[in-house]
Amino acid sequence: MSRKREKLASLLKEEIAGLLKEARDPRLTMAVITRLELSQDGRYAVVYFTTIPEGAEKEVQKAFESAKGYIKSILLKRLNLRFVPDLSFRFDQELKQFEKLWEKL
Repeated sequence: MSRKREKLASLLKEEIAGLLKEARDPRLTMAVITRLELSQDGRYAVVYFTTIPEGAEKEVQKAFESAKGYIKSILLKRLNLRFVPDLSFRFDQELKQFEKLWEKL
C-alpha cells in the first residue's frame, strides 16, 4: 500500500472510531473498529469491526448500514477531502478466529 493510501486509511479509521463515541444510536456504541482496507484507487473502503458485548454483530451491522450516509457526510466535512470512499462495514471474523486460537494456547 502506498504511503498516501496508508495515511488516508489510518485517518479514516481514527475518524470513524471517534464518530462511534459520539453516536446517538446505542448499537453503534457497541462497535470497535479493528481495521480499514482501502482499495487501490481509494474509492472503496471496507471497515472491519467487532462488538462489545459479543453477539451484537447483526444489530451493529444494521446500524452501520443505516448510518452509512451520515458517516460519509461527517467524514467529508471533518477531513476536508474531495471525496470519501464508498464505505462497507463487515464484522471482523479474522479477529474472532485469532481470539479462539489464543485461548487454546
